[in-house]
Amino acid sequence: MTDDFKLVQEAVKDAQGIIAETGRQVTTQARQMADILETCAAGWQGAGAAGFKTAQKLLNEDHDAIRRLLDVLHNAVGQTRNLTSENDIEVLQTFQNAAKSALNGV
Repeated sequence: MTDDFKLVQEAVKDAQGIIAETGRQVTTQARQMADILETCAAGWQGAGAAGFKTAQKLLNEDHDAIRRLLDVLHNAVGQTRNLTSENDIEVLQTFQNAAKSALNGV
């Protein structure tokens, strides 16, 4: 039983690590895209520049929504370490709240 518990703990820790790494990668790629858009916008005037600024704003909003969802997932996975029927309801409620995110329209 103790060995099974250790395996579950390791799986939870591994999953949290993967989720955290995914979050870091999303942030890195969002920053790279922001740099590209800024470089492009610098050379444009008028409507073109406004289009790039709009794209940057939308990209930042999507990035923030993805990061929030990854944080919810990271925390929910962490809560499985102490999972009881009472805690399970809290985890479910967290996921239900996350389902009402800004990405629903995407």
